[in-house]
Amino acid sequence: MLVQETSWYFMDRRGQRQGPVATEAVSTAYRSGDLLRDGLVWREGMPQWLPLRQLEAELGLGPVDHASAPPPLPEGPTSVAAAMRAREIDRSDIVYAGFARRFAALFVDGLVLIVPGFVLSFLLGIPFAILMHGYDERTRNIAQFVFGMVVGLLLRGAYFAVMESSKEQGTIGKRALGIKVTNASGAKLTFTEALGRWFAASLSHLTLYIGFFMAGFTDRKRALHDMVAGTLVVDRWAFSEFPERQQRSQTGVLVAVIVGGLFLGVAVLGILAAIAIPAYQDYMIRAQVSEGAAMAEGSKTAVANYYFSTGHYPADNASAGVGKPGTLSSPYVNSVTINNGVITVAYGGPKASPMLPATSTLVFAPTADDRNVHWSCNSAAGTTLDVKFRPLVCRP
Repeated sequence: MLVQETSWYFMDRRGQRQGPVATEAVSTAYRSGDLLRDGLVWREGMPQWLPLRQLEAELGLGPVDHASAPPPLPEGPTSVAAAMRAREIDRSDIVYAGFARRFAALFVDGLVLIVPGFVLSFLLGIPFAILMHGYDERTRNIAQFVFGMVVGLLLRGAYFAVMESSKEQGTIGKRALGIKVTNASGAKLTFTEALGRWFAASLSHLTLYIGFFMAGFTDRKRALHDMVAGTLVVDRWAFSEFPERQQRSQTGVLVAVIVGGLFLGVAVLGILAAIAIPAYQDYMIRAQVSEGAAMAEGSKTAVANYYFSTGHYPADNASAGVGKPGTLSSPYVNSVTINNGVITVAYGGPKASPMLPATSTLVFAPTADDRNVHWSCNSAAGTTLDVKFRPLVCRP
């Protein structure tokens, strides 16, 4: 029975496709220098074109000295021809990306994801809030926390997997720092490989970030998830025809550290501002509330004196011997009113915070015994002021 000869196709050093040819023709082209070790070859049954170096054993090829091979013909304008230069890739000259460059790239990516993360959470949060309507507050809070975590994970997973499997082989942060991600042999990752690498990064998180710091001292500067996923993070010109363009000096690392430090500083300042500004605003509002409480002290004394003199509470400001409600005011307080002994401080003065409208009141209700008049000012007394702005004695 006749055995059918395998038909091969290959890209020669000029970027032209050749084939179908027999196995011996592939060997001849390689030995003559017309087919380089990184030239692409294919035969029936292979899922994709592969570099010749990965099929040397199958083709029975050995090392060849191409020093005497003729120079390549002028290349055409096609992208395949541009990729198939006469110069082989030097796989021994690789600059691996250290911790500093990777750290700075991660900060850039974090900032890049802020806006789409906010937009995605907002768009998905509306229908989610509708679905959660009717549940108790504790359940809604837990569900919202889990929802936010899931949205964030989906966004980051898609971002890193898509970008690192693209032709640029890196996220926006990595591209900004001049690095890329490859598999162990220097080739571009598939989407599945890039997604697996992102999932493997959870191990670096679970080790209290020690997995990330490993990039600073391990072989080929690999983090824990790189070891698990079989990937490398290298200079953008590594595994290319121009390894001399790789960033080798410490200047690049210093720049990366500075960039990372700047982003860290911006992030820290942003966090501090997010905490400090609301806290300062709350402090200012409490100060305005305190002024109203202080203004009520004079009315309390007048009500108590009136009660112990007459045995009942004064009907209004005039009965208590204090100024009219509108005259007891300040830049933050609109009025102080006495009604059958109950003192109502109404805020909403001309310089009061928008959080203290005229409907915000601090109410002091009296309770008398034989010796003293005691005052309560919580919600039961009629206070409508937001709880967090009330004096401590007026909170539930």
